[in-house]
Amino acid sequence: MRRSCDRRLGEGVGGLADRANERGSGARRTRWAARVGPTVKFAFGAGFTSVRTIPLRAGRSERLTVTDVLAAASGRLWIADAVAKALKIYSPQGWCLGTLDREATGLRRPVSLAPLHGRWIAALDGLLPAVAVLDEAGRPLRRFRLHEVDRPVQVCSLNDRKLAVLGSGWGRGSGKLVHLYTTGGEYIESFFGEPREPQCDGRAYAATMGEMLYLAHSRTDSFAVYDLDAGAVLSFPSVTARIAARAGRDAGFAGDLRGLFAMRCGPLLAAYTRDAGDYLYDLYAADGTPIALGLPSGERVVGVEGPFFYSVHGAPGGDTTLRVWKLGLEGDGGALG
Repeated sequence: MRRSCDRRLGEGVGGLADRANERGSGARRTRWAARVGPTVKFAFGAGFTSVRTIPLRAGRSERLTVTDVLAAASGRLWIADAVAKALKIYSPQGWCLGTLDREATGLRRPVSLAPLHGRWIAALDGLLPAVAVLDEAGRPLRRFRLHEVDRPVQVCSLNDRKLAVLGSGWGRGSGKLVHLYTTGGEYIESFFGEPREPQCDGRAYAATMGEMLYLAHSRTDSFAVYDLDAGAVLSFPSVTARIAARAGRDAGFAGDLRGLFAMRCGPLLAAYTRDAGDYLYDLYAADGTPIALGLPSGERVVGVEGPFFYSVHGAPGGDTTLRVWKLGLEGDGGALG
């Protein structure tokens, strides 16, 4: 068992991550299998299978920058392109169906997307703090300002009942990073206030599982879990962040957090970058138990929908490619749902 775990761990993490995995998993430890499709020339990591590849065909003289991606219930792919300052809608085959600019949405710089009620899309403006709600055809339904948020970076949907918006912590929300709203735009509360130093150049990331909100900051070494129904707050350590702090950049391992993603019932996927420029991914159970640590990849995960993860890959001068991955357990014949 130890030998197979060592093969799955990422380069630069090694035995420290292996021992943390063994201690955290205990008797309920689950072993993941590397089941990458034979036509794929690279391995995303243990437990991930390549499902399909979608070339996103931009229009002539257009370049696509994927800031965020959302797979709508109709199968269409919504892309937030902060560079082009527009929302772009693609077919499941990758054909561009339309571009929604500021005139159509009122958004100056869309940076994040969240699903609402299975058929609507909440789009976050990263320049002028606001959320626009659109239907799947791109028609605007409503738009509301976020007066408590400064420099918004991400929006999450909590069971279609609330929206959690992440900012820098320097707005009117009492120095907090997370601001909670109803789906209609009514302000509820603000929380999660670390770190707040002016020199801090990191940012906060969030992922949701039902009413559970998972939070982390790229300059901290732990995850916070807010159970909004029960009003409880828990935390668990980020193994990779703590190893990076111990090893230091001299070892060529930065371990900077670059994203949090979660399926409806888990697991939680944390993305990190290394000095080499590629990514490391850690998997945690919903209760914070490490499942797999240090899975290396050149792919950048940008979204999750059901049992699927979405990553982007772009060649210079070529189309941007969206890759779809499925996470599965060894021996279960399928993916986690």
